Amino acid sequence: TAATLEQARELWRAVDRPNVMIKIPGTEEGLPAIEEAIADGINVNVTLLFKVESYEAVAERYIRGLERRRDQGEDLRPRSVASFFVSRVDSEVDKRLEQLGRADLQGTAAIANARAAYMSFKRIFRGTRFAELIEAGAAVQRPLWASTGVKNPKYPETMYVDNLVAPDTVNTMPMPTLLAAAERSEIDGATADRDPAPELQALAEAGIDMSEVTDKLLRDGIAAFVTPFDKLIAGVESSKEAAITGRPATIESSIPDELELAIAERVREAVEQGVASRVWRKDESLWGGPGVPEIGNRLGWLTISEPMLEHAAELSEFVEQVKAEGFTHAALLGMGGSSLGPEVIRRSLGEIPGGLTLHVLDSTDPGAVLALEEEVDLARTLFVVSSKSGGTVETLSHMGYFNERSGGKGAQFVAVTDPGSPLVAVAHERGFRRVFENDPDIGGRYSVLSLFGLVPAALMGVNVEALLHSAQEAEQNCNSFDSSASNSGLWLGIALGELARQGRDKLTWVISKPIESFGLWAEQLVAESTGKEGRGALPVAGEPVGDPESYGEDRAFIYVRNVEQPDGTLDARMESLARAGQPVITVSTPGAADLGRLFFFSEFGTAVAGWVLGINPFDQPNVQESKENTARALAAAEAPRVDDAGDAELKALLDAAAPPHYVAIMGYVKPSEGFDEAVAGLRRAIRDATKATTTFGYGPRFLHSTGQFHKGGPPTGLFLQLVHDGDEDDLEIPGAGYSFRALKNAQATGDILTLREHGLPAERVRLEGDPAEAVRALSSRLAGMLGSG
Repeated sequence: TAATLEQARELWRAVDRPNVMIKIPGTEEGLPAIEEAIADGINVNVTLLFKVESYEAVAERYIRGLERRRDQGEDLRPRSVASFFVSRVDSEVDKRLEQLGRADLQGTAAIANARAAYMSFKRIFRGTRFAELIEAGAAVQRPLWASTGVKNPKYPETMYVDNLVAPDTVNTMPMPTLLAAAERSEIDGATADRDPAPELQALAEAGIDMSEVTDKLLRDGIAAFVTPFDKLIAGVESSKEAAITGRPATIESSIPDELELAIAERVREAVEQGVASRVWRKDESLWGGPGVPEIGNRLGWLTISEPMLEHAAELSEFVEQVKAEGFTHAALLGMGGSSLGPEVIRRSLGEIPGGLTLHVLDSTDPGAVLALEEEVDLARTLFVVSSKSGGTVETLSHMGYFNERSGGKGAQFVAVTDPGSPLVAVAHERGFRRVFENDPDIGGRYSVLSLFGLVPAALMGVNVEALLHSAQEAEQNCNSFDSSASNSGLWLGIALGELARQGRDKLTWVISKPIESFGLWAEQLVAESTGKEGRGALPVAGEPVGDPESYGEDRAFIYVRNVEQPDGTLDARMESLARAGQPVITVSTPGAADLGRLFFFSEFGTAVAGWVLGINPFDQPNVQESKENTARALAAAEAPRVDDAGDAELKALLDAAAPPHYVAIMGYVKPSEGFDEAVAGLRRAIRDATKATTTFGYGPRFLHSTGQFHKGGPPTGLFLQLVHDGDEDDLEIPGAGYSFRALKNAQATGDILTLREHGLPAERVRLEGDPAEAVRALSSRLAGMLGSG
């Protein structure tokens, strides 16, 4: 009672409006609070009334509260309604009547019960006692018929409207019932003011105990009341947070109060400095320019959608020509920004009728190369060689291999590259079918909405115009300059950047189906853009969602939620994390059709986050280091030796595994679903035992993604490299002087040596036999170490 009254007073003061009503349940515990609230001058909506006796007790408390005010010389302005629930009574009683074989009485209990309450209303409020209060200015406590939408489709829609009309009553109808009443209701006098005794007597004789029925409904109602109230409070908190931080209505968030203020201050600074308009003006000074490489010539992504729309018809004609010549498969050979966007589109949309089957190869494992060769009909496959620089070693190696395997038929190859790159010359020399030259002022990780993303998308049957129009929705939103509340990309970038500055620098992506692979692309975008100069936000993709106690205070969560296909389990997990004090930002999406908007929205937000962090989000200063070490390893007469870690080395590595450290697992293995599942178990085991964030990437793919963050970001990484050479035959790379296996192992060695040169702890485990089984065995081994402390 005391807590109820305290909350009622707090809400009354907070809202401070004469027309607000505070809901108080009409339970035994709620009765004293009702009287006290009325005595305090608070308007009360008494809810959860099912039983006539409960209604009478509530009316008594209302009158007592008014009498106390009168006796103290106060006004009698408080107003109250008594919400008496209707249809739920029939729902419960009808089930019992069915079991009793008395279906003839179905649909009579709810109206009879409500009419009995109205009889009590007349007796109480039209008697001599209340007449004195009316004389002093009081109003009756009006019966409010609640839950008046029919639950049984056999009943007329307006059954609980037409039969419960009487003076001083209120009927809160659901919208369908209200519309039906407006169209079809015919009122025949005061229908609620009719004697219910015959119906109640018949029900009693049939074996229906109305007292027991209404007691059960009250218990059920109390339990059901908690969830909507919690949602109401969460909604109020969300609105407050939006007002403080300038958050757009299109984004939901739950951010601890101390972080709210930091975001709000950064928003104020961004608006004062005109950050959004300066992004569109391509003002290099936002990120440390002018005169700094890779800023001014890396902003073409901002306006690429319009010129790409002009290419849409041309792309469509190209695809139709390819299909007409009998091609059924398209194989994209690319790395990083050239492959991750198309891979997300491929996984999200699946096979599209009328399109080619798209395959993406971004691994130097010979098993992966062979797997692609076995999956396609080489003679009917178009190879898309995609490289911004035109010199990507993995892509050129793939091109050389498949060019040889296809008999050097240039008509089976197209190139996507920058104007004047070495790949342009190679393509012309080899007679490629087509060279698509992209806008050179776009960096690889920002290129998904350019030809690098659109050529493979068009080949697989994607409606390119629809994808670009979706992106333009985000462009228009991000064109708002005067407030973060109307610019989702601006606010998201500010929030993510400021959270990272405040130590919440492990940006954990939780993404609904069917676009759960979106994290692969976002991982590269955020890691390579922000991880430099010892700063950055580490994107975490694909980590299994855990319980709140599995996480430290270095996390921030971004939940990309599919509103068309909501996942109740995922919703509940994210809500529990928010309740535990983790920052959770929720971006709603209708699914795969929204990819264009999500791509641009994320790019704009990442550019803004770069401003918040004080770094250039368009360069990648540390990527070259691993490439140079790889080249040295390939050129050496004997490859540099990297020993396998034993238990002592692994335990030493993981002894430091606690926030703010993260454990990066790097797999130089053939990608497979089985390996993905095994690694997910390894990540879960490490995180749950240590609270350390875990990431995973296939090598060499991650070298073009999180690799920059590993070397250039905060020095908090602990690196576990997994290497596996399968049973497949090795494959020579034509003209290279080495094989794919040699290249893969050189990349693994070059990367681990680079990490160690940076003073970062890094260990290698070479997997034997089935790689997934080997990882599961490693998980058990590490769990034993972590459990032993």
